[in-house]
Amino acid sequence: MKKKIKIGVFLEGSPKMGGGFFQSLKSLLMLLKIDEYKDNIEVILTDITVKHYFSKNKTKTVLFKNNKFLRYFSELFEVSLFKELLDKFKFKHPFTKFILKNKYDLIIFLGPSSMSKYCSNISFIFNIWDLDHKKNSQFPEHNLNYVYEKKEKLLKEVIFKAFKIVVPHESNKEDLINFYKIKKEQIINQNFIPVLPDLFIENDKKENDYKEIFYKLNLPINKKIVFYPAQFWAHKNHKYIIDAAEIMKNKSIDDFIFVFCGTDKGNLNYLKDLIRKKDLNEYFKILDFISDDVLISMYLNCDSVIMPTYCGPTNLPIYESFYFKKIIFYTKGLIPNDDINNHLVLIDINSPQDLTEKLSILFNKKQINNIVEENYEYYKEICNEALFIKNYKKMLEEFSYLFNRWG
Repeated sequence: MKKKIKIGVFLEGSPKMGGGFFQSLKSLLMLLKIDEYKDNIEVILTDITVKHYFSKNKTKTVLFKNNKFLRYFSELFEVSLFKELLDKFKFKHPFTKFILKNKYDLIIFLGPSSMSKYCSNISFIFNIWDLDHKKNSQFPEHNLNYVYEKKEKLLKEVIFKAFKIVVPHESNKEDLINFYKIKKEQIINQNFIPVLPDLFIENDKKENDYKEIFYKLNLPINKKIVFYPAQFWAHKNHKYIIDAAEIMKNKSIDDFIFVFCGTDKGNLNYLKDLIRKKDLNEYFKILDFISDDVLISMYLNCDSVIMPTYCGPTNLPIYESFYFKKIIFYTKGLIPNDDINNHLVLIDINSPQDLTEKLSILFNKKQINNIVEENYEYYKEICNEALFIKNYKKMLEEFSYLFNRWG
Protein backbone atom coordinates (compact mmCIF):
# COMPACT_ATOMS: atom_id res chain seq x y z
CA MET A 1 0.00 0.00 0.00
CA LYS A 2 1.33 3.44 -0.98
CA LYS A 3 2.30 5.60 2.01
CA LYS A 4 0.70 9.03 2.22
CA ILE A 5 3.20 11.87 2.60
CA LYS A 6 2.63 14.69 5.07
CA ILE A 7 3.76 18.01 3.61
CA GLY A 8 4.65 21.11 5.59
CA VAL A 9 4.61 24.30 3.51
CA PHE A 10 6.63 27.07 5.14
CA LEU A 11 5.11 30.53 4.68
CA GLU A 12 7.56 32.96 6.22
CA GLY A 13 6.87 36.54 7.27
CA SER A 14 4.03 38.94 6.51
CA PRO A 15 2.95 41.41 3.79
CA LYS A 16 5.48 43.94 5.13
CA MET A 17 8.17 41.82 3.50
CA GLY A 18 6.85 43.02 0.14
CA GLY A 19 7.02 41.02 -3.08
CA GLY A 20 8.76 38.03 -1.53
CA PHE A 21 5.87 37.34 0.83
CA PHE A 22 3.23 37.77 -1.86
CA GLN A 23 5.09 35.47 -4.24
CA SER A 24 5.21 32.83 -1.49
CA LEU A 25 1.53 33.32 -0.73
CA LYS A 26 0.53 32.85 -4.36
CA SER A 27 2.63 29.69 -4.62
CA LEU A 28 0.95 28.32 -1.52
CA LEU A 29 -2.55 29.07 -2.80
CA MET A 30 -1.73 27.24 -6.03
CA LEU A 31 -0.29 24.28 -4.13
CA LEU A 32 -3.62 23.96 -2.36
CA LYS A 33 -5.24 23.40 -5.77
CA ILE A 34 -3.37 20.15 -6.41
CA ASP A 35 -6.25 17.79 -5.71
CA GLU A 36 -4.10 14.75 -5.08
CA TYR A 37 -2.06 16.44 -2.35
CA LYS A 38 -4.06 19.37 -0.92
CA ASP A 39 -5.31 17.24 1.99
CA ASN A 40 -1.71 16.29 2.78
CA ILE A 41 -0.64 19.90 3.27
CA GLU A 42 -0.23 21.76 6.54
CA VAL A 43 0.77 25.41 6.33
CA ILE A 44 3.53 26.51 8.70
CA LEU A 45 3.07 30.20 9.55
CA THR A 46 5.59 32.45 11.28
CA ASP A 47 3.10 35.33 11.64
CA ILE A 48 -0.41 34.57 12.88
CA THR A 49 -1.78 37.75 11.28
CA VAL A 50 -1.62 36.16 7.81
CA LYS A 51 -4.01 33.36 8.75
CA HIS A 52 -6.94 35.33 7.28
CA TYR A 53 -5.67 34.55 3.77
CA PHE A 54 -6.90 30.99 4.33
CA SER A 55 -10.27 31.80 5.87
CA LYS A 56 -12.17 30.74 2.74
CA ASN A 57 -10.95 27.15 2.81
CA LYS A 58 -10.22 24.45 5.34
CA THR A 59 -6.46 24.74 5.17
CA LYS A 60 -4.66 23.35 8.20
CA THR A 61 -2.25 25.86 9.71
CA VAL A 62 0.25 25.70 12.54
CA LEU A 63 2.33 28.52 14.01
CA PHE A 64 6.11 28.39 14.34
CA LYS A 65 7.27 31.44 16.26
CA ASN A 66 10.30 32.85 14.47
CA ASN A 67 11.03 35.59 17.04
CA LYS A 68 14.17 37.52 17.99
CA PHE A 69 15.16 34.94 20.59
CA LEU A 70 15.09 32.21 17.95
CA ARG A 71 17.20 34.30 15.59
CA TYR A 72 19.80 34.91 18.30
CA PHE A 73 19.69 31.26 19.28
CA SER A 74 20.16 30.22 15.66
CA GLU A 75 23.39 32.20 15.60
CA LEU A 76 24.83 29.69 18.07
CA PHE A 77 24.34 26.95 15.49
CA GLU A 78 26.59 28.93 13.15
CA VAL A 79 29.51 28.73 15.58
CA SER A 80 31.33 25.42 15.20
CA LEU A 81 32.31 25.15 18.86
CA PHE A 82 28.74 25.67 20.08
CA LYS A 83 27.32 23.41 17.39
CA GLU A 84 29.63 20.58 18.39
CA LEU A 85 28.66 21.09 22.02
CA LEU A 86 24.96 21.14 21.22
CA ASP A 87 25.31 18.04 19.04
CA LYS A 88 27.20 16.27 21.79
CA PHE A 89 24.27 16.73 24.17
CA LYS A 90 21.84 15.87 21.34
CA PHE A 91 20.29 19.32 21.53
CA LYS A 92 18.21 20.02 18.44
CA HIS A 93 17.35 23.36 16.90
CA PRO A 94 13.75 24.44 17.69
CA PHE A 95 12.74 24.11 14.02
CA THR A 96 14.20 20.61 13.84
CA LYS A 97 12.18 19.66 16.92
CA PHE A 98 9.12 21.33 15.40
CA ILE A 99 9.20 19.35 12.16
CA LEU A 100 9.88 16.08 14.02
CA LYS A 101 7.02 16.76 16.43
CA ASN A 102 4.63 17.40 13.53
CA LYS A 103 5.89 14.31 11.65
CA TYR A 104 6.35 15.96 8.26
CA ASP A 105 7.78 13.87 5.45
CA LEU A 106 8.57 16.82 3.17
CA ILE A 107 8.96 20.56 3.74
CA ILE A 108 8.36 23.04 0.92
CA PHE A 109 10.19 26.32 1.52
CA LEU A 110 8.43 28.91 -0.63
CA GLY A 111 11.44 31.23 -0.37
CA PRO A 112 15.14 31.04 0.52
CA SER A 113 14.50 30.51 4.24
CA SER A 114 17.37 29.99 6.68
CA MET A 115 15.19 27.42 8.48
CA SER A 116 16.09 25.00 5.69
CA LYS A 117 19.44 24.54 7.43
CA TYR A 118 17.70 22.64 10.20
CA CYS A 119 16.14 19.99 7.97
CA SER A 120 18.95 17.47 8.23
CA ASN A 121 16.40 14.77 9.12
CA ILE A 122 13.88 15.52 6.40
CA SER A 123 13.64 16.13 2.66
CA PHE A 124 12.74 19.56 1.35
CA ILE A 125 12.04 21.65 -1.74
CA PHE A 126 13.82 25.02 -1.77
CA ASN A 127 12.87 28.19 -3.68
CA ILE A 128 15.56 30.66 -4.79
CA TRP A 129 14.32 33.97 -6.22
CA ASP A 130 17.67 35.38 -7.30
CA LEU A 131 21.43 35.23 -6.82
CA ASP A 132 21.92 38.97 -6.64
CA HIS A 133 24.23 38.82 -3.64
CA LYS A 134 26.81 37.30 -6.03
CA LYS A 135 25.98 39.42 -9.07
CA ASN A 136 25.46 42.75 -7.27
CA SER A 137 27.57 42.43 -4.15
CA GLN A 138 28.43 46.16 -4.21
CA PHE A 139 25.07 47.13 -2.70
CA PRO A 140 24.96 47.56 1.09
CA GLU A 141 22.06 45.13 1.50
CA HIS A 142 24.35 42.44 0.10
CA ASN A 143 27.64 43.28 1.81
CA LEU A 144 26.89 44.87 5.21
CA ASN A 145 26.64 42.79 8.40
CA TYR A 146 28.04 39.73 6.65
CA VAL A 147 24.90 39.33 4.53
CA TYR A 148 26.93 38.02 1.59
CA GLU A 149 28.69 35.46 3.77
CA LYS A 150 25.45 34.37 5.41
CA LYS A 151 23.69 33.89 2.08
CA GLU A 152 26.62 31.95 0.68
CA LYS A 153 26.78 29.75 3.73
CA LEU A 154 23.05 29.09 3.57
CA LEU A 155 23.11 28.15 -0.10
CA LYS A 156 26.18 25.95 0.19
CA GLU A 157 24.61 24.15 3.14
CA VAL A 158 21.20 23.51 1.65
CA ILE A 159 21.16 23.45 -2.15
CA PHE A 160 23.05 20.18 -2.39
CA LYS A 161 20.70 18.60 0.14
CA ALA A 162 17.49 19.90 -1.40
CA PHE A 163 15.30 17.40 -3.21
CA LYS A 164 14.48 20.06 -5.79
CA ILE A 165 15.36 23.75 -6.24
CA VAL A 166 12.76 26.05 -7.81
CA VAL A 167 13.84 29.23 -9.64
CA PRO A 168 11.74 31.86 -11.48
CA HIS A 169 13.73 32.15 -14.71
CA GLU A 170 15.99 30.14 -16.99
CA SER A 171 18.88 32.54 -16.31
CA ASN A 172 18.60 31.76 -12.57
CA LYS A 173 19.00 28.09 -13.46
CA GLU A 174 22.10 28.87 -15.51
CA ASP A 175 23.53 30.92 -12.63
CA LEU A 176 23.03 28.06 -10.17
CA ILE A 177 24.80 25.65 -12.49
CA ASN A 178 27.66 28.08 -13.19
CA PHE A 179 28.18 29.32 -9.61
CA TYR A 180 27.53 26.12 -7.66
CA LYS A 181 27.76 23.25 -10.18
CA ILE A 182 24.25 22.06 -9.35
CA LYS A 183 22.86 19.29 -11.57
CA LYS A 184 20.35 20.76 -14.00
CA GLU A 185 17.92 17.90 -13.27
CA GLN A 186 17.64 19.17 -9.69
CA ILE A 187 16.46 22.64 -10.78
CA ILE A 188 12.89 23.46 -11.78
CA ASN A 189 12.11 26.69 -13.63
CA GLN A 190 8.77 28.12 -12.51
CA ASN A 191 7.73 31.61 -13.58
CA PHE A 192 6.53 34.12 -10.96
CA ILE A 193 2.74 34.36 -10.78
CA PRO A 194 1.39 37.33 -8.77
CA VAL A 195 -1.26 36.96 -6.08
CA LEU A 196 -2.60 40.53 -6.41
CA PRO A 197 -5.00 39.65 -9.27
CA ASP A 198 -6.55 36.96 -7.04
CA LEU A 199 -7.02 39.43 -4.21
CA PHE A 200 -8.60 41.87 -6.66
CA ILE A 201 -11.00 39.28 -8.10
CA GLU A 202 -12.00 37.90 -4.71
CA ASN A 203 -12.51 41.33 -3.17
CA ASP A 204 -16.10 42.56 -3.09
CA LYS A 205 -15.02 46.14 -3.74
CA LYS A 206 -16.24 47.82 -6.90
CA GLU A 207 -14.39 50.19 -9.21
CA ASN A 208 -15.81 53.21 -7.40
CA ASP A 209 -14.51 51.88 -4.07
CA TYR A 210 -10.99 51.76 -5.47
CA LYS A 211 -11.46 55.24 -6.92
CA GLU A 212 -12.38 56.48 -3.46
CA ILE A 213 -9.28 54.85 -1.94
CA PHE A 214 -7.17 56.42 -4.67
CA TYR A 215 -8.64 59.91 -4.19
CA LYS A 216 -7.74 59.81 -0.50
CA LEU A 217 -4.06 59.68 -1.50
CA ASN A 218 -4.42 63.29 -2.71
CA LEU A 219 -2.46 62.80 -5.91
CA PRO A 220 -2.68 65.52 -8.58
CA ILE A 221 -5.21 64.68 -11.29
CA ASN A 222 -3.52 66.88 -13.88
CA LYS A 223 -0.25 64.91 -13.95
CA LYS A 224 0.81 61.54 -15.31
CA ILE A 225 1.24 59.21 -12.35
CA VAL A 226 4.23 56.85 -12.57
CA PHE A 227 4.12 54.20 -9.85
CA TYR A 228 7.09 52.37 -8.32
CA PRO A 229 6.01 49.64 -5.84
CA ALA A 230 9.29 48.56 -4.22
CA GLN A 231 10.95 48.39 -0.85
CA PHE A 232 13.50 51.11 -0.20
CA TRP A 233 16.65 49.11 -0.93
CA ALA A 234 19.63 50.68 -2.71
CA HIS A 235 19.46 48.12 -5.51
CA LYS A 236 15.91 49.20 -6.35
CA ASN A 237 17.54 52.32 -7.78
CA HIS A 238 15.01 54.98 -6.79
CA LYS A 239 17.81 57.53 -7.25
CA TYR A 240 17.68 56.99 -11.01
CA ILE A 241 14.14 58.37 -11.01
CA ILE A 242 15.20 61.33 -8.86
CA ASP A 243 17.99 62.10 -11.34
CA ALA A 244 15.48 61.94 -14.20
CA ALA A 245 13.11 64.27 -12.32
CA GLU A 246 15.94 66.77 -11.90
CA ILE A 247 16.48 66.79 -15.67
CA MET A 248 12.74 67.29 -16.16
CA LYS A 249 12.69 70.19 -13.73
CA ASN A 250 15.61 71.87 -15.52
CA LYS A 251 13.64 71.56 -18.77
CA SER A 252 10.42 72.83 -17.12
CA ILE A 253 8.67 69.49 -17.71
CA ASP A 254 6.22 69.34 -14.83
CA ASP A 255 3.40 67.03 -15.92
CA PHE A 256 4.66 63.88 -14.14
CA ILE A 257 4.59 62.68 -10.55
CA PHE A 258 6.38 59.58 -9.28
CA VAL A 259 4.79 57.60 -6.47
CA PHE A 260 7.00 55.41 -4.28
CA CYS A 261 5.70 52.96 -1.69
CA GLY A 262 7.24 50.29 0.49
CA THR A 263 9.01 49.52 3.73
CA ASP A 264 12.21 51.37 4.54
CA LYS A 265 15.21 49.06 4.17
CA GLY A 266 17.75 51.71 5.11
CA ASN A 267 17.68 53.98 2.06
CA LEU A 268 14.53 56.05 2.52
CA ASN A 269 16.02 59.01 4.44
CA TYR A 270 18.76 59.34 1.82
CA LEU A 271 16.14 59.53 -0.94
CA LYS A 272 14.01 62.05 0.96
CA ASP A 273 17.06 64.24 1.54
CA LEU A 274 17.95 64.12 -2.17
CA ILE A 275 14.43 65.16 -3.16
CA ARG A 276 14.45 68.02 -0.65
CA LYS A 277 17.94 69.28 -1.58
CA LYS A 278 17.12 69.23 -5.30
CA ASP A 279 13.78 70.92 -4.62
CA LEU A 280 11.84 68.14 -6.36
CA ASN A 281 8.98 67.68 -3.90
CA GLU A 282 6.36 68.45 -6.54
CA TYR A 283 7.60 65.45 -8.56
CA PHE A 284 7.25 62.87 -5.79
CA LYS A 285 4.76 61.30 -3.43
CA ILE A 286 6.26 58.83 -0.96
CA LEU A 287 3.92 56.40 0.76
CA ASP A 288 4.83 54.02 3.54
CA PHE A 289 3.91 50.36 3.43
CA ILE A 290 0.42 50.21 1.88
CA SER A 291 -2.41 47.69 2.17
CA ASP A 292 -3.54 45.34 -0.59
CA ASP A 293 -6.50 47.61 -1.34
CA VAL A 294 -4.36 50.72 -1.71
CA LEU A 295 -1.88 48.82 -3.88
CA ILE A 296 -4.68 47.63 -6.16
CA SER A 297 -6.13 51.13 -6.33
CA MET A 298 -2.74 52.47 -7.42
CA TYR A 299 -2.43 49.88 -10.17
CA LEU A 300 -5.95 50.65 -11.38
CA ASN A 301 -5.51 54.42 -11.43
CA CYS A 302 -1.86 55.16 -12.21
CA ASP A 303 -0.71 55.90 -15.77
CA SER A 304 2.27 53.56 -15.75
CA VAL A 305 4.62 51.52 -13.58
CA ILE A 306 8.38 51.84 -13.37
CA MET A 307 11.11 49.54 -12.11
CA PRO A 308 14.73 50.61 -12.75
CA THR A 309 16.11 47.86 -10.52
CA TYR A 310 19.57 46.30 -10.71
CA CYS A 311 18.37 42.94 -9.44
CA GLY A 312 16.25 40.26 -11.02
CA PRO A 313 16.03 39.15 -13.73
CA THR A 314 12.25 39.22 -13.24
CA ASN A 315 10.17 40.94 -10.56
CA LEU A 316 6.50 40.76 -9.58
CA PRO A 317 5.54 44.32 -10.72
CA ILE A 318 6.13 43.20 -14.32
CA TYR A 319 3.31 40.67 -14.15
CA GLU A 320 1.08 42.87 -11.99
CA SER A 321 1.43 45.62 -14.59
CA PHE A 322 0.50 43.24 -17.38
CA TYR A 323 -2.60 42.12 -15.50
CA PHE A 324 -3.79 45.63 -14.58
CA LYS A 325 -3.08 46.85 -18.13
CA LYS A 326 -0.38 49.36 -17.36
CA ILE A 327 2.81 49.82 -19.33
CA ILE A 328 5.99 49.27 -17.32
CA PHE A 329 9.37 50.93 -17.72
CA TYR A 330 11.95 48.26 -16.87
CA THR A 331 15.72 47.88 -16.76
CA LYS A 332 17.19 47.21 -20.20
CA GLY A 333 19.30 44.05 -20.39
CA LEU A 334 18.24 42.63 -17.02
CA ILE A 335 16.22 39.77 -18.53
CA PRO A 336 18.50 37.96 -21.00
CA ASN A 337 17.17 36.30 -24.14
CA ASP A 338 13.51 36.44 -23.28
CA ASP A 339 10.44 37.32 -25.30
CA ILE A 340 9.14 39.28 -22.30
CA ASN A 341 11.42 42.15 -23.30
CA ASN A 342 9.10 42.81 -26.24
CA HIS A 343 6.38 43.69 -23.74
CA LEU A 344 8.43 46.13 -21.65
CA VAL A 345 9.43 49.73 -22.21
CA LEU A 346 13.15 49.19 -21.68
CA ILE A 347 15.15 51.97 -20.03
CA ASP A 348 18.89 52.51 -19.80
CA ILE A 349 19.53 52.85 -16.06
CA ASN A 350 22.90 54.45 -16.79
CA SER A 351 21.07 57.33 -18.46
CA PRO A 352 18.31 59.22 -16.61
CA GLN A 353 17.88 61.20 -19.82
CA ASP A 354 16.66 57.99 -21.49
CA LEU A 355 13.78 57.78 -19.03
CA THR A 356 12.75 61.40 -19.59
CA GLU A 357 12.51 60.68 -23.32
CA LYS A 358 10.71 57.33 -22.96
CA LEU A 359 8.03 58.88 -20.70
CA SER A 360 6.61 60.70 -23.72
CA ILE A 361 4.84 57.46 -24.63
CA LEU A 362 2.33 58.23 -21.89
CA PHE A 363 0.79 60.91 -24.14
CA ASN A 364 0.12 58.42 -26.94
CA LYS A 365 -3.12 56.81 -25.79
CA LYS A 366 -3.58 54.62 -28.88
CA GLN A 367 -0.07 53.15 -28.61
CA ILE A 368 -0.53 52.50 -24.89
CA ASN A 369 -3.85 50.74 -25.45
CA ASN A 370 -2.28 48.43 -28.04
CA ILE A 371 0.63 47.60 -25.74
CA VAL A 372 -1.42 46.88 -22.62
CA GLU A 373 -3.94 44.69 -24.47
CA GLU A 374 -1.12 42.60 -25.93
CA ASN A 375 0.54 42.44 -22.51
CA TYR A 376 -2.66 41.23 -20.88
CA GLU A 377 -2.94 38.36 -23.38
CA TYR A 378 0.74 37.57 -22.81
CA TYR A 379 0.14 37.55 -19.07
CA LYS A 380 -2.56 34.90 -19.42
CA GLU A 381 -0.13 32.81 -21.43
CA ILE A 382 2.91 32.95 -19.13
CA CYS A 383 1.31 33.31 -15.68
CA ASN A 384 -0.31 29.95 -16.06
CA GLU A 385 -1.53 28.26 -12.88
CA ALA A 386 -1.96 24.97 -14.71
CA LEU A 387 1.76 24.86 -15.49
CA PHE A 388 2.65 25.63 -11.86
CA ILE A 389 0.37 22.83 -10.66
CA LYS A 390 1.86 20.46 -13.24
CA ASN A 391 5.43 21.28 -12.13
CA TYR A 392 4.75 20.82 -8.41
CA LYS A 393 2.58 17.75 -8.91
CA LYS A 394 5.42 16.15 -10.84
CA MET A 395 7.88 16.95 -8.02
CA LEU A 396 5.51 15.57 -5.37
CA GLU A 397 4.84 12.41 -7.34
CA GLU A 398 8.57 11.87 -7.80
CA PHE A 399 9.18 12.35 -4.09
CA SER A 400 6.23 10.11 -3.17
CA TYR A 401 7.62 7.34 -5.37
CA LEU A 402 11.04 7.57 -3.71
CA PHE A 403 9.48 7.91 -0.26
CA ASN A 404 7.83 4.53 -0.72
CA ARG A 405 11.23 2.85 -1.20
CA TRP A 406 11.68 2.57 2.60
CA GLY A 407 9.55 1.67 5.62
